[in-house]
Amino acid sequence: MQSQDGLILIDKDAGMTSFDVCRQVRRLAGTRKVGHTGTLDPDATGLMGVVLGRCTKLANFLSLDEKVYAFEMVLGSATDTEDASGEVVAEADWEHVTREDFEQAMTGFLGTIDQVPPIYSALKVDGKRAHALARAGEEVTLAARPIEIFELDLVDFSPPNIAMRVRCGSGTYVRALARDLAIEVGTVAHTRVIRRLSVGSFDLSQAHRLDELTPETFWSKVRSPAHMVASLEQVKIDEDQRRAIGFGQTILAEQELPMGEPVAVIDESGELVAIMARKESHDPQGSRLAPRRVLI
Repeated sequence: MQSQDGLILIDKDAGMTSFDVCRQVRRLAGTRKVGHTGTLDPDATGLMGVVLGRCTKLANFLSLDEKVYAFEMVLGSATDTEDASGEVVAEADWEHVTREDFEQAMTGFLGTIDQVPPIYSALKVDGKRAHALARAGEEVTLAARPIEIFELDLVDFSPPNIAMRVRCGSGTYVRALARDLAIEVGTVAHTRVIRRLSVGSFDLSQAHRLDELTPETFWSKVRSPAHMVASLEQVKIDEDQRRAIGFGQTILAEQELPMGEPVAVIDESGELVAIMARKESHDPQGSRLAPRRVLI
């Protein structure tokens, strides 16, 4: 019988919400236990991870903090949604912006910075989505939050159109980055293209378009739970240890492991048995691991 656990990487089309993607995956997979590893704006395209079965409970253990986006911004007009789908709410001259000015402005966005998220976002305000409040005509105020920009590259400078690439931490809004860059050079802007190229150790070359998948081919594209957490430290176990984990017991790993960090525990057949973490102990023979999430 086909295991219904794993991860599939999807290359999302523009115009789809993350919920739309999960709904289509449910139909293709023939299971309702489907979630995602992080939302992507409806107008954005690119990499989106979808988890199935018991792997819906493993997403928190994935290293997904780092993301790479390619995007294009248009100087001279701002929209209410800060992308091309919205209505123009402000216009400003852009002809004065030189490449030198723009590159100088970019340097101020590297490292840890404060960013105010777009009001058309999935963030919650008093229990309601900010985008729902904004569409209802209510005033939405979001506080600035710290984000991290690791790299910011200028790909093409052909104003009013500017193409860029950013490597950033979780919680970064590319629409807001384009907005703030434009303000820094004395104009306004919106994004017309946002494409997510990678998330953590996963990239677009590993992804599949939904219109290329069928119920017959779907599961051949799904990554196993063990492959899904391949970026974690791994511990190999024998059958006795596997049985102990099934009873919720701790096990002893020979290697020295960092305290509290999740590790993937793999049995002799290569199956992911559990996510465990080292606990406080003074065992001279190795690291004592306690279960965080058991899959057997």
